[in-house]
Amino acid sequence: MYLLDTNICIAINNLNSKVLTIFYQKYSQCYVPTIVIAELYKGAYCSQQIEQNLTRINHFLNLIPMIIDFDQQAAVEFGKIQGELRKQGKPTGEIDAIIAAIARSRGDIIVTNNTRHFIEISKLQIENWLG
Repeated sequence: MYLLDTNICIAINNLNSKVLTIFYQKYSQCYVPTIVIAELYKGAYCSQQIEQNLTRINHFLNLIPMIIDFDQQAAVEFGKIQGELRKQGKPTGEIDAIIAAIARSRGDIIVTNNTRHFIEISKLQIENWLG
């Protein structure tokens, strides 16, 4: 399965042809976690075009076959990830750690253009559909 990070969702919303081609090939295996949806809404409400961006988000969410919540397994992985990175002296942002925890707890692949945010996290599969 493929967890779509915020920047990939934005690329889909912006009709990026490269990302759309891969997205439609792997459509049934794609999902968005609720934390990414929260980031999309944050972006909309912080923008100058709130209503237009809210409409785009709603259209995008209608395309997505699956939305996944942050569950107890992901919570355990979040703790492990934060502990591992702290011991290495390489802390990461909490939202990125939550996203990574969801993917790692499910054995899924994170699709992101921000690979540097996730590269230090062990046992995590990453793809960049924009790269």
